Amino acid sequence: MNTAKKRWIQLVAILLCFSMLTVGQNFTMTAQAADEDAANAQLEELNNKYDELEAQLQAIQAEIDKAKTEKDKQLAIKKQIDNQISLTRQQISVLESRIALLNETIATQEELMAEKQKAIDANYEIFKKRMRASYMAGDTTMLGLLLGADSFSEFLTRAEITTRIAKHDQQLIDELNQEIAEVEEAKAQVDADKAQVEAAKADMAAKQTTLNGQLQDVESQIQDLAALEADIQANKAKIDKEMAQVQSEIDKIYASLDSEGEYTGGAMLWPVPGYPNVTSDFGWRFNGTDYHTGIDISGASVHGKPIVAAASGTVIHTQLTYTPGKGYGKYIIIDHGGGISTLYGHTSEILVSVGQKVNRGDTIALVGTTGWSTGPHLHFEVRVDGKYVNPWGYLSR
Repeated sequence: MNTAKKRWIQLVAILLCFSMLTVGQNFTMTAQAADEDAANAQLEELNNKYDELEAQLQAIQAEIDKAKTEKDKQLAIKKQIDNQISLTRQQISVLESRIALLNETIATQEELMAEKQKAIDANYEIFKKRMRASYMAGDTTMLGLLLGADSFSEFLTRAEITTRIAKHDQQLIDELNQEIAEVEEAKAQVDADKAQVEAAKADMAAKQTTLNGQLQDVESQIQDLAALEADIQANKAKIDKEMAQVQSEIDKIYASLDSEGEYTGGAMLWPVPGYPNVTSDFGWRFNGTDYHTGIDISGASVHGKPIVAAASGTVIHTQLTYTPGKGYGKYIIIDHGGGISTLYGHTSEILVSVGQKVNRGDTIALVGTTGWSTGPHLHFEVRVDGKYVNPWGYLSR
């Protein structure tokens, strides 16, 4: 066999060999792009949520700053403190979610970088082998192909294969360049994400400091009955109207619901464990100027303490939104069967949802001072067929 034919066979072998080696080396970007889009959308949603919470906090602070006297300012702070605490906690939660998402994205990007590096190494080895084999095959020129061909048709075939080999070499180079660029891009994204993680951690530390300060502001507070009475005396008509509206709303809630089963709970559990102090009892108070529909439970450092279900039952209503200084704030209603229900008002956080079954003693909320309140406490009611009754006939201490 002459030299030209040997080179021809070697070139064909090289083409077949490296065509098979590179099968499957191209990295599919579709799934990766979809994952990145989903992560970016989720991150944007978290960022927007954080900004919304920050705007709410700034609006609250603006309302406090409007107070003309120090006394009015302190009263405004008392009315808004639970809202501030709740919003700050939500911001911390958003930051925790943001950090977790970014760390997950970083781990994914680093895994992809490792895969791309493997592809680069593999293609580079192929390219080196291709160059080595080409060198060993010798210099194959068009003239050599022409002289070694038995016919013009064979020459055209050989020329086409030579062209394909050249394209294959260029493809290897292009793939290497593309993969290197993708690794550099992924590395830049990882660095940017890590910077965001550090910024989020710094924000979270600052928000935790803010939260600690807010909690300290209410740490020693208990319900201020003197301030409550003064508020009633000064704004009786307005307060009576607001409370009548609240009671009307609660009546509508009960009218739309049916109590399920019989009451088998026996004596009810004290709803704020460790805090036996009743600051305001059931019935008429303040020289007959206000009728109290439940009992108020308070004490030093009561803010944020657990509120438990007085008896087993089903959560039939949760009020998550409220106007500072009005009504029961955030409150829960639990049906215990037999037409008997309990209401838990002025909470700072609600930990259950409508339809949820709760057992006697389960934590359902945290003590707060939301709504019309002059200090952290739980307003606790017992109702029969939607009508409030004296809780002492049902409670055990």
